[in-house]
Amino acid sequence: MKRSNINLLVCLNALLATRSVTRAAERLEMSQSGMSNALSRLRELTGDPLLVRSGNEFNLTERAQSIALKVRYGIELMDEIFANEGPLDLLETKATVTLAAADNIGLNYLPTLSHLLSDMAPGLVLNVRAPDPDHVKEWLSEGECDIAIGYFPEVHPDLRRISLYSQPMSCITARGSCPDLTLDTYIERPHVVFGSPFSPRSTLEQTLIHELKAIGHDRIRSVRVSSLLLIPYIVASSHHVATLPTWICERFSAHLPLDIWPVPFALADIETVMVWHERTHRLPLFVWLRELIRSIPPPPLTHQARDPGRSVLS
Repeated sequence: MKRSNINLLVCLNALLATRSVTRAAERLEMSQSGMSNALSRLRELTGDPLLVRSGNEFNLTERAQSIALKVRYGIELMDEIFANEGPLDLLETKATVTLAAADNIGLNYLPTLSHLLSDMAPGLVLNVRAPDPDHVKEWLSEGECDIAIGYFPEVHPDLRRISLYSQPMSCITARGSCPDLTLDTYIERPHVVFGSPFSPRSTLEQTLIHELKAIGHDRIRSVRVSSLLLIPYIVASSHHVATLPTWICERFSAHLPLDIWPVPFALADIETVMVWHERTHRLPLFVWLRELIRSIPPPPLTHQARDPGRSVLS
């Protein structure tokens, strides 16, 4: 293949993924005119317009849809071929990695991970974004992010995954505001939940809704927030209840007036997993980074939180 055709393949992959000349140019850090020229050349080579305008957007033609997967796999194959040349030199590595993780996950991993990266791979830039379970497969396969960590009950078969830890759930109320958190009290009280209309869907919240519906109940979800770490502060100053990972409850109860209660219905532990795509599976930098993340200990739990016989922690 001619070198120009390889460059055009990279441009084609970006155009098919973004459906936008502007966004494709931004992704590859090239000028918009350069990307427009690449699209013209691609149309000439394929004999197809590839992108057709529909209102203010572009749609893929049938030809573009039929070759999109082949183009993506071709790029992944080239990445794998070139990544295997030479040993990984972390001190000299210059790269940007994007991690998708909710703020409660980041609270456990990012302080340690950022410290390790600054010492071991100072040229590595780590970008962190909120995950979106509905788009995690698309993000990982198209390079919008490289690794996702979180609670993903349904992982697409095209993705690779490994379990990091399981975490029990607990409930919190303002200290002294609730004599006993029974199921009736839990249902009657207003709740603070993670997941505002402007934030990604919360798999944790969907699980709670599903388990409650299975026993014929629902909650009054009166406050929705886009950051899980805001919830303990709201609960500590109100009559609300929240259901959170136990380690989050314990961590914030050390600084806020909170009581911790067992969840008053059957709820399995939440499994936190790390997910990635075949695109980065064999790349030495990402192999090393995934192992580094796995080496970070899970969030600690106190002995009392594990004791089912204790009803409340103050």
